[in-house]
Amino acid sequence: MGAITEAVVFFREGSIVKEMYLSEFEAVLDEVVGINDFAGDEVHAVFLQVNSQLKITAAVFFLISFDARGRVSGSWNIPLRHLMDYASLGPDLGGGPIKVACYSACPEDWYKNQLWDPDMTEGKTFRQLSAAIERNRLGILSERSAPVHQPVAAQFFDGYAGSSPDQASPAPTPVSPPQPASAPPLQTQAKPAGPVFNRRYRQKRKALIARYRLAMATQAQELRRRRESLELRQQEQLQQRDTQILALQTELEALRQQDKNTEMLLHRARKQIEDTSREMESALSKGSGEHSAQISALRDQYARERDELLAEQKLKYEGLIQRREEELFARATEIVEIRAQLSEVKKQNHELMLSSGDNVVDEMAKKGIVFVAYHPGIEHLLIARDDMPEYLADPVAFAAQRCEVSVEHYKEWLAHYRLPICRALEEGHYCGRPVDKVLRPRLFRAGEGDRCTAHRHGVQE
Repeated sequence: MGAITEAVVFFREGSIVKEMYLSEFEAVLDEVVGINDFAGDEVHAVFLQVNSQLKITAAVFFLISFDARGRVSGSWNIPLRHLMDYASLGPDLGGGPIKVACYSACPEDWYKNQLWDPDMTEGKTFRQLSAAIERNRLGILSERSAPVHQPVAAQFFDGYAGSSPDQASPAPTPVSPPQPASAPPLQTQAKPAGPVFNRRYRQKRKALIARYRLAMATQAQELRRRRESLELRQQEQLQQRDTQILALQTELEALRQQDKNTEMLLHRARKQIEDTSREMESALSKGSGEHSAQISALRDQYARERDELLAEQKLKYEGLIQRREEELFARATEIVEIRAQLSEVKKQNHELMLSSGDNVVDEMAKKGIVFVAYHPGIEHLLIARDDMPEYLADPVAFAAQRCEVSVEHYKEWLAHYRLPICRALEEGHYCGRPVDKVLRPRLFRAGEGDRCTAHRHGVQE
């Protein structure tokens, strides 16, 4: 079959920007050298195997992140050859159906989120890879042979190159050149072409089927992503709607209560004014001029006493407000200092856990061991070495953060996930009817996802 060459190709914005041998890529992984062009980026890359005819035989589409120095992030660990060995078949790029491992066709689900799908629109990504290998900028040693004369069956098969295997039409009868008188019959000469035709037809049919299956898988995954995005957007809109409705209901209730209190105060004020007016009219009608002068003096005395009392109360409350502001400022300053001390303590605790001399986690990470934990909602969770202290401190909170929900929301969904029953209360106990299980925490809504049809719409059977 010839020698096999292993290489890595890097993509950016849908175009190939860099090529290197696998040995050079391993030097990058060992931090011997860095790639400054990819500093701080997550890059789409492809691990390829190329035969001596410069034809691609296998491809693994993977993601890789680089830090600010152009070094590979410490959490990256993908067994490329293992994925390639167990990959499924893909399109024919000239050397037979190739092995392909990508997001939609991943042999190991643990590494699915670290892979990406090629652009199957007219085979765009595969055409770019084939063209790059044909240019041979890496200088791969090739053993290209001279073109060999194709038999009649191969020429006949070329008519099917543009159609799928299921759409092949009956073959036209080939026109044979004039045969000499001593030549054997035409059937005897064309007979060896039958097996060649069948073998090449099966090979091309197998490649077409593999290509269509890969294209269908990538399209299905893209549709699944769009559907999940629409579902998440719908859930967010529903949550926003519920929040707005609750806020409007609370505001309406407050306005109603305020209106009721205002109406009561207004009624009391009207009654008090009417009573006072009647008393004053009665006193004025019965009193003389002396009484009027006395009433005026009392009014002036009342006004002076009221103004003095108001001034005294004003000074008193201004002093109280000033002291309260000073206390609040001192408390805010104390809170800022405590938060800074707490942040420093957390940082020191994290560094102690990572830099401990007997740190088994660090030793295991250096030996290439991957830390995997299972949590409902995210299935198998790959945990980086730097995230181990946070995970060990509170695994449930860590899982809730990865699911992009709060801890309380995750716990409510977890209870529903483990026992999907209606949790509406009836006479002090749950309804208990089975309900459909919501598989993702972000799609779960308490009061809907854990209710049967009757309690969800508020109708008792």
